[in-house]
Amino acid sequence: MNMFDRHDQIVRALSERAFVSVAHAVQLTGGSPATIRRDFTKLTADGIARRVRSGIRTVESVGMTPFAMREVQYSKEKEALAQKAAALLKAGDTVFIDGGTTTFHLGACLPKLPLRVITNSLRLAVLIDSPPRRNPHLEIFLTGGCLYPNSGLLVGPGAHGSLAQYHANWAFLSVGGITAEGLFNTTEQVVETERRMIANADKVALLADPGKIGRHAMCHVCPLDGVDLLITNHTPSTAAILRQFEEAGMQVVIV
Repeated sequence: MNMFDRHDQIVRALSERAFVSVAHAVQLTGGSPATIRRDFTKLTADGIARRVRSGIRTVESVGMTPFAMREVQYSKEKEALAQKAAALLKAGDTVFIDGGTTTFHLGACLPKLPLRVITNSLRLAVLIDSPPRRNPHLEIFLTGGCLYPNSGLLVGPGAHGSLAQYHANWAFLSVGGITAEGLFNTTEQVVETERRMIANADKVALLADPGKIGRHAMCHVCPLDGVDLLITNHTPSTAAILRQFEEAGMQVVIV
């Protein structure tokens, strides 16, 4: 197993258990104890974990959870949402895509059409431009801004000023939570960027896995009427609140 696959397995285990020992990681990945200790050192340096005796633990933080930790949560569900969102696009569309982990999956399934993608996510831009997915008919526009730690996101006045110059047919967003009160996210910097995308797009589509439905986060992004379309996964536990969203006028697409 190569380093990237080992890290993926370790981070997945960390997201489920909050602690991963050297012994457990050896069993999980087949790597030697020395290799696993080097992996732990790298994950710690990247801000994904913290070293403790005999292993690593999740990072306690009041800010944004590191991207790699969020990306593995509901990963299959997020991929299905992204595929559904990609099917909405047509040739010539200009789209805003924010830097969430759900919308990150959208970069892997964009159709091979003439498109313009405007994003504040360095990770997403690199993914879209990688050789297996490169589309010669697609243009990528990155905002300016300050790089937010552990996220690959460009935020702040530079990002806001860049977004103010553009208009898009679609804005694809992921959030920290959505309730009858509206959309929520974890940090003020991210929220302000999403508000700019919403204001400058013809239509707004929200991609939200079941873990986001009915959940609040620290910062309010906008009321429900700021979103045209919610794409989410089928699960009985969210059926009642999704009906509330539909009654409020939001179109809900169940994957």
